[in-house]
Amino acid sequence: MSEYRRGTRVVVNEDLPGVPEGTPGKCGRGLGFAIKRYRVRFDNDVEIISVAHNKLVPEDEWPQFLARRAREEIEAAQERARIAEARAAAAESRGLPAASTDEPAAEPAEAAAADAPAPEAPAADDGGADPRLAAILARSKSAREATGVPAPESSPAPAAESSTDAAESSAAEPTPAPAAAPAAPPPAPAAAPERSAPPSGPERVEIPEFVPGPEVDPDYAPAANRVSELISEARKDG
Repeated sequence: MSEYRRGTRVVVNEDLPGVPEGTPGKCGRGLGFAIKRYRVRFDNDVEIISVAHNKLVPEDEWPQFLARRAREEIEAAQERARIAEARAAAAESRGLPAASTDEPAAEPAEAAAADAPAPEAPAADDGGADPRLAAILARSKSAREATGVPAPESSPAPAAESSTDAAESSAAEPTPAPAAAPAAPPPAPAAAPERSAPPSGPERVEIPEFVPGPEVDPDYAPAANRVSELISEARKDG
């Protein structure tokens, strides 16, 4: 993305407040880093202090921009038409009615479910069913009918006994008296926790008194020992 220098002539490519599409103007100071914006003074005496870079086209490239945008619109319309034809062919191969080519085709089951009115949900004992759940069930039933898929057979729920009948049946049948429970044995007294002996301190060790060793002759020296020879020489010299 090349930045517009100050004084560059540009044309706005979409409608802005007070500035219709195709109005030329002159760029001022640029702002921003990731998204460059400019202060633009347009020829209709309207000045906008912040216009995004992608909303401006150089004035000399305006005709090429219009041609490129028209070509892109034509290609997009052709792509939409191709998709619509492909969906119509697929629906025809499955034996379903073809959808309109103006808009993207919707699935037949979903379209039938959307058009079918949602039946009223049966009242429940707790004040009525959830309307969202009823709408989902209605769309599912309508979609099955539209596509010809048989609905799963559901067995009828057993009729709930009314409160009056339940009260009468409970009054007619005598309630058996509960049998007396056997007396539970008294709980055994909890055993007192055994007390542990207090920790004993370190044992005292008797230190024996100093016993002097045998006396050594000061002139004693081991034989054939260099150390003893040196000691003897030192004594002689002394």
